[in-house]
Formats: sequence, structure tokens, C-alpha cells
Amino acid sequence: MKRALFFTAGALAAVPVVGNALWRRTSAEIERAIRSHWRGASGTVTAGQLADVPAPVARFFRRTLCDGQRIIRSARIHQTGEFFFNGAWRPMRAYQVFSAALPAFMWDARISMAPFMPVYVRDSYVAQRATMRADMLAVYPVVNQSGTPELNAGALLRYLGEAAWFPTRLVPGDGLTWKPVDDERAEATLTDGPTTVSLEFRFDDHGDLVELYSPGRFRDVNGTSVPTPWRVRALGQEVVGGVRMMTPAVVEWVLPEGPMPYWRGKIRDVKYTY
Repeated sequence: MKRALFFTAGALAAVPVVGNALWRRTSAEIERAIRSHWRGASGTVTAGQLADVPAPVARFFRRTLCDGQRIIRSARIHQTGEFFFNGAWRPMRAYQVFSAALPAFMWDARISMAPFMPVYVRDSYVAQRATMRADMLAVYPVVNQSGTPELNAGALLRYLGEAAWFPTRLVPGDGLTWKPVDDERAEATLTDGPTTVSLEFRFDDHGDLVELYSPGRFRDVNGTSVPTPWRVRALGQEVVGGVRMMTPAVVEWVLPEGPMPYWRGKIRDVKYTY
């Protein structure tokens, strides 16, 4: 009996170790697929590329890009912060990798539900297809979705907003266009294959990006995708990896009864490939 109990306890203890290894292997496979997207023109941003952008976007580029700014082909980012999960804010850390010319990303996070009880979360968008996966201890599925038009649109919209962390991707071209809204706001539209999304960017008088807004990003409500107002608000501005960006920030749904934030955090470090 003791031997059986010892074997059972050992097997249970091995479950999260094996789960973590399998999770990392899958994340590595997705990252390799994203690396295959790291192509496109190298070189620098030219004045001609920025000649026709709306005034607040031009202000942002003057604030953010340096003279002779090299075109960013990929970005690797580490985040820390909190995620609202099961009714409470939980500590979170995440690693994210982006491709620029062809839209692609992976967000691989650990959310601490309790000591030694992490939820592993992976959101990705590769080859025009989004996936969302969340597993307790990297073993027990909580969320597993992929490839629906609504999920694809939500992931591409997220990519468009987070492109502010590798801002040469916001230069017109490669499926991205701008149109003016007013002196503070402009709308970016990004097309990738069958999916097209638009997002409003708001800038202050200095040219800092202070808010992103969509009137209808898809939100899962009891298994149904419901278009819901969504925004990202800058809580500060910092230079990370040589680039000025909105960090820390908070991400929230905007409901009739008021904002419902679900992510708040900051960029800890970033590495670019040019």
C-alpha cells in the first residue's frame, strides 16, 4: 500500500513537470513559425513614407522615431503585471514575440492563481489564424479556441494596437493605412488576408500615444462572441529598448455599467531585430 501511495504521489508530482515541458515545446514550435515571417524590407524609414499620414500620427512619429530610424522586423518583449481572473487580480508575467512585415505574434503568460498553481495562457496569431489556449498547471484545459473569424479579428486587432511597441510597423504599407479623425485621433486599418480591422489611436499634444479604442472588439460572453467597446489606456510613458512607448498601461472592456479592466502591467524589456 505504501509503495502504491508513493508511486501515485510521484506520478502526480510529475504531471506539471511534463505539462510544462510540453507547453514549452509547443510555444517553441509556434515561435519558429513566427520566425519564418521575419522578412520584408530592411533599411530605414523615409520621409516619403510619412508624408501623407494624419497630423497626430505625424506628431507621434516625430516623437517616437529617430532620424534614420531602422525598420524593425521583429520584437521580443517581456511583461509583468496583473491579470483579472476568477474575480481577482492575479500576478502575471509574460513573454511575447512579434513579426512585423507579415502580422504574427505569440503571447505566452503565467498567471498565478495560488502558490504553485499557475495558469498557462498562450494567445497567438500566425498565418492569418488565431489560437487561444489556457491550461491549469499546463495540463488541465481551461480555454481552447482557434480559427474562428471573430477570434482572428480580435487577435489581429490586438496586434495592430501592440504594434506601437515596435512602431515602424505603424508606418503606412504592408496592409496598413491611416485616416484622420480630429487633431488628437486617427484610425489605423490593417488587412491580413480575409481579415480587416480598424483601431482608433489617440495622441497628446507632445505626440505620445495615450489611448487605443475599438467600438466593437469581440468578447466571449457565455460562449458567444459579442462586439464590445474595448480600450487600452496609457498609465505612463517610458523608453524601453531605445523606443518611447505607452507603459505601464491598462486594458479594459467598456461596458454600460462602467469599465471592466482585465490586464494591467508594463514592458520590462524588449529586443528588436532590424
